[in-house]
Amino acid sequence: MGNKHPNGVNTGSEEHGESTSQTIRFDKVYTRVMRNPFPEYEGLLIEKSGQNGQGTGKVVRTDRLTPGNKHKVVVLVYTYKCTSDVNGTYVVLQFNQSEKYFAAHKNKPDKLILKKAGWTPENAEDITTTSDRRVFLMTPNQLGSRDLVFSSRGSRHHVISVFQNIRRFAELEDQGTGTAIESQLFQLDFPEMRRAHEDSESTKVTFLEIVPFPFKPLGGADEQSDQDGDETEKLSC
Repeated sequence: MGNKHPNGVNTGSEEHGESTSQTIRFDKVYTRVMRNPFPEYEGLLIEKSGQNGQGTGKVVRTDRLTPGNKHKVVVLVYTYKCTSDVNGTYVVLQFNQSEKYFAAHKNKPDKLILKKAGWTPENAEDITTTSDRRVFLMTPNQLGSRDLVFSSRGSRHHVISVFQNIRRFAELEDQGTGTAIESQLFQLDFPEMRRAHEDSESTKVTFLEIVPFPFKPLGGADEQSDQDGDETEKLSC
């Protein structure tokens, strides 16, 4: 079902295409963070907080990882096997702390929302069709690349996109080309964090950063065989 991504999550070929509704079956769940690595869009995906500190149900990017928001950037990535060949891997994304799912708006498919309850089925493990609004097709920008595109239900017209204005909500836009696609590329990093270099002289930890890939997994990390049983993948989740 596609190629093995360097961090242990399966991906597909570099081709991107729209997908008709297909039957899928839950396979595995991984703990990751979603990071855009490009200078004008760099940052981690996080839920936007309102003035009262509560979540707004909207996704933004943050370029500041702190002890206060470190739990809010951790994402559960559910992967699925498909009954037919696809150019990628179907996934569901859920913020670990809030338990809110990434999804396309019911009436506005270009709007990306976060929603916890009111889904049928309730749990991501029970999703069996790509028509579910929580399902995204994950594909590498180029074969073997760590830069991934996430298209809502496989549509290249509804790709998760961030903006140079860090306050602007992420949306589902047409897939770009050339440098325009940089706002739509994300890497799934392990949620291993350390004191940021700029904060290294401070006695109090103000900022954190994601440990650059690859990193050495913690001792005792879970080991799981891939679908061919030829190798094991060590996860920090």
